[in-house]
Amino acid sequence: MFKINNLTYKYEKNKNALSNINMDFSNGNVIGIIGSNGSGKSTLFMNLMGIIKPTKGEILFKGNLLKYDKKSLYNLRKDVGMVFQDPEKQIFYSTVYDDIAFSLRNIGLEEDIIKVRVNKALEAVNGMDFIGKPIHFLSYGQKKRVAIASVISMENKMVLLDEPTAGLDPMSTRCIVDIIKRLSESNVKVVISSHDMNLMYEICDYIYVLNEGNIIDEGNTEDVFINEEGILGAGLELPWLVKVHKKMNAPLFRKEEDLFDFYKKETEK
Repeated sequence: MFKINNLTYKYEKNKNALSNINMDFSNGNVIGIIGSNGSGKSTLFMNLMGIIKPTKGEILFKGNLLKYDKKSLYNLRKDVGMVFQDPEKQIFYSTVYDDIAFSLRNIGLEEDIIKVRVNKALEAVNGMDFIGKPIHFLSYGQKKRVAIASVISMENKMVLLDEPTAGLDPMSTRCIVDIIKRLSESNVKVVISSHDMNLMYEICDYIYVLNEGNIIDEGNTEDVFINEEGILGAGLELPWLVKVHKKMNAPLFRKEEDLFDFYKKETEK
């Protein structure tokens, strides 16, 4: 849906937050944007959503140049939803139901349709248990799930997730991973920014590596993470499964269960 040509964005007069970026989001179903803090991931997402405008270059959406008038941005955001790193930035109402319903009411849907969509979205994030709870009673991880549910309720064709597991405990992280997999299985294109390499290695099928506003590598997940020099050069670390592959001369696995099965069979020989 998105294609980016030579995008540059400057926050300061002599410093680029993004430099001559080229991306094609038709390359995968779950696309990862990886980089350390300050690499330009969030700036890229804000450009894609039309929150800020490129200094140079262009963003194409469905083959057309992105426009910034109210109608064009409204149509863009019907197809593309974004979940911010901090859920507090997109949670506005006191109860979970009303918060998710807000955007649906804003586009003029009937209340019976809104009810169905809210329930469906909360089921998708395993959040029906807190449908009527006040927002301030929720944990940080639960608030993240509500923020994702708000986007799911809009039935977007693409979802941008900015650091979706940042600040979460392992159980909440696993829940977010499951949500992402279900979105992809439902033919929703997912684009994730993160510096959690184990997460990205598990769920992404195409990766872009950002470092100080520049793309220094891109490709299929296995190919990118095997390039140790590129990963370390971006201030990141290899996923633990890739470390096992490199340090122990083991086959390269994408799931830990496959690694355990391999070694179990080896010890039984």
